[in-house]
Amino acid sequence: MDLGSFFEISDNDILALILVYILIIAVLTIAMLIQKRTDKVDVRKVIHIGIGNFVFIWWMFEHAWVMEAFFAVPFAIILFLAMLKDNVVSNSSLGDITNNKGHKQGLFLYVVSIVVLVALCFNEHWTAASIGIVAMTWGDGFGSIIGKKYGKHKTFNGKSVEGTIAVFAVTAVVSLILVAFLGVVPLPAGTGIVLEAVIPTWLCCIIAGLVVAVTETFSPGWIDNIINCFAVTGVMILLGL
Repeated sequence: MDLGSFFEISDNDILALILVYILIIAVLTIAMLIQKRTDKVDVRKVIHIGIGNFVFIWWMFEHAWVMEAFFAVPFAIILFLAMLKDNVVSNSSLGDITNNKGHKQGLFLYVVSIVVLVALCFNEHWTAASIGIVAMTWGDGFGSIIGKKYGKHKTFNGKSVEGTIAVFAVTAVVSLILVAFLGVVPLPAGTGIVLEAVIPTWLCCIIAGLVVAVTETFSPGWIDNIINCFAVTGVMILLGL
């Protein structure tokens, strides 16, 4: 592949970038408005779950470098700056959310996971990576929300049985929705999206929920984003996705 063809950008790439930017701006705007109005809502989880909806968009990309250069890496740089002191980003509302509303490294590692998955899984195993992202965003996010509100039966690392059940159920259900969605949209040829595995795909989604329920329970909070998505992605690859 020559350099010129590597740096190609398609109409689908441009449209996907526009949709991703709209999603990010909408989610961050909603999070900032919530933060100003109430302290009863975990705005980190609003961002955590909301940005996770990009799995319903990123199948449109035809070139991995476009995702890395214009979405994943810039977002990672912004969140890295948010963890530091005395710069424009860290002094903003995003910096406050990053540093004072949960694990300081959490959102940064969240995006690092995306950077790595795009690099390793774009041409193959794109479905596996997508389900891994669902586990990291929707599963972990709702597990935390349900666990904090209804978690009465504690297990490990401050986690609860109720939160773990939510992690499993939400990951499995949203993964099933995602797979059904991918089955009806016109998929571009460049990405490694496959919808058949060595076992039925619906069973893969349930297994994804079980895997992340285990990893979420035993992982320290500040690195669970990386562990959850990589573990689920790896198991999905082994299952043929």
